[in-house]
Amino acid sequence: MSLCRIALRIAAVEAIKGNTLVGDRVLDSPNGALDVQADGSLRTDEEKPFVSVFTDQAKAEDVSGRGLVENGLCDLVIEIGMSGAMTEQEQETDETVLVGISVPSTDRTIEFFLDVIQRQVFDALSDPDNAWAEIYRGLHYRLAKIEYLSARTSDDGSKIAGRQVRLTVDLADDPVRGEVMDADAPLLQFLDKLEEMTDPTYQTQAALMRSLLTGENEEWKSLQRRHGLTLAEMRALELGDDPDIGPLAEVDFDIDGRPIVTVE
Repeated sequence: MSLCRIALRIAAVEAIKGNTLVGDRVLDSPNGALDVQADGSLRTDEEKPFVSVFTDQAKAEDVSGRGLVENGLCDLVIEIGMSGAMTEQEQETDETVLVGISVPSTDRTIEFFLDVIQRQVFDALSDPDNAWAEIYRGLHYRLAKIEYLSARTSDDGSKIAGRQVRLTVDLADDPVRGEVMDADAPLLQFLDKLEEMTDPTYQTQAALMRSLLTGENEEWKSLQRRHGLTLAEMRALELGDDPDIGPLAEVDFDIDGRPIVTVE
């Protein structure tokens, strides 16, 4: 699993929490929170309106050499779900209204609810003053595609409506183990922020992720890890401080990942 992919998902969850009509009911990778059945109908075990966030398909093409740190395009999926049963009594009027928004529970107000939350999610992820959103934005280079899907069912008298937004992002490359990163690198900012949380699960995750980054690499070893070069290729390019490899040369990589070497 990519460390940047983990960070992207969690940062999105925390950026959205408390910034929509569902409040803190933002779920991280739930199993079946909004479940589409084989017949196309919807099911949910949630008792209140919710937003769920998970990562789905990913694909890296035109990878440079044999490197295993390029993440390529990754789908971040945001689902919004609610049912007609998610209602509460308005104390002043004794009217049945949707949870979180004082409008009667009807088909059109449920659809309105989904549209409003979708806009609030986008606003949260774009908010310049939201520290988690800033980390989320820093973890991908661009947004390649946005897809929308809506579904609804009214089986057994239970009306359920859902909205899915699939954001295909060009995810940042993972760092190489032992490679020194800038203090303001988005992934390090993410780990610092995660460690500040009181959630013990988050703290454990942060510690494990840091352990996957620690170590000491000589410059030539970082280069070898990043591009998956063999020792024979390193020797041929005179890259490295190892006696069997030779002195470290100046090296650049062209757009296709092929090394262009200038030997000092």
